[in-house]
Amino acid sequence: MSGVPFPPLNTLRAFEAAARLGSFASAAQELNLTPAAVSHRIKELEGRLDISLFVRLPRGVLLTESGRRYYGRLANVFTQIEQATKELRQQGVDGPLTLSAPHSFIHYWLIPRLGNLKALYPGLELTLRGESELLSFRDNQADIGIRFGTGDYPNLHAEHLMGDAVTILAPSSLISSLQDTRPESLLRSQLLLEDSSVHPTEPWNTWQPWLREVGVELHSLLQKLQFSDSGLTLTACVGGLGLCIGRHSIASQLLLDRKIQAIMPWRSHEFAYYLVSHPAEIDNPRVMAFKHWLIEEIKNFQIPCGNGPASELVKPSR
Repeated sequence: MSGVPFPPLNTLRAFEAAARLGSFASAAQELNLTPAAVSHRIKELEGRLDISLFVRLPRGVLLTESGRRYYGRLANVFTQIEQATKELRQQGVDGPLTLSAPHSFIHYWLIPRLGNLKALYPGLELTLRGESELLSFRDNQADIGIRFGTGDYPNLHAEHLMGDAVTILAPSSLISSLQDTRPESLLRSQLLLEDSSVHPTEPWNTWQPWLREVGVELHSLLQKLQFSDSGLTLTACVGGLGLCIGRHSIASQLLLDRKIQAIMPWRSHEFAYYLVSHPAEIDNPRVMAFKHWLIEEIKNFQIPCGNGPASELVKPSR
């Protein structure tokens, strides 16, 4: 072994980040350190090597010729370390994983994001089951599930994922064709699309409280059409068939694409999304990988809030 002392890894990491970013301050932010700490580590490294690696400028730093050569070699080393760490974390992730989730969530929320999952874990062989019934997870039908409910799932491990909001949605084609687009007028004149699977404890997923809020009586003259789940109801609304009660989690992209519009204020939903599994599967590498990916995706997804009449998030009255 060479008699040249090996510099501490933390000093090398500080040097690599500063050289790559051209700034002690930017390196400090990336490494969660103070600029003074980064400067101290680099001075320590320069002292050990007895070589100046940077030229300090009023704004930023520049590599010396020795610094450029050193960085060129170290950059490859750190790239190999990162790749080795990534491969180590993925050990045990390759292979099958079956997810059970509601049809509407898979169709409108999950599928558009699955490309990110495959890019992160190319060896993960995901199978999707569209269903809302809670599985026992003992019969090998699924390894993990996503459910929309209260979070009370006996004998299962449940983790809260995200809440949701609900409102009345109308096809944009319908709104653009009418002169009177007041909610009360639309609710009196348009076909009301209804999800027959709605649980009695979800009051804002039924028509009565919305009708009551705008002073429209619930009577037999109101035209309704029922569907077996919220995804079909939303699809019918997008197709111009009528109005529906829609959750933001599954309607968000359609709202961004202006295929549908919210005609009432958003209200926070009583239910939320939960990740459920058998307790024995908590440490399953594939379950953990999927969970970590899902949580990161949810961080970038926001429930609506704001000051506009059709975007304000309000609590449901009891």
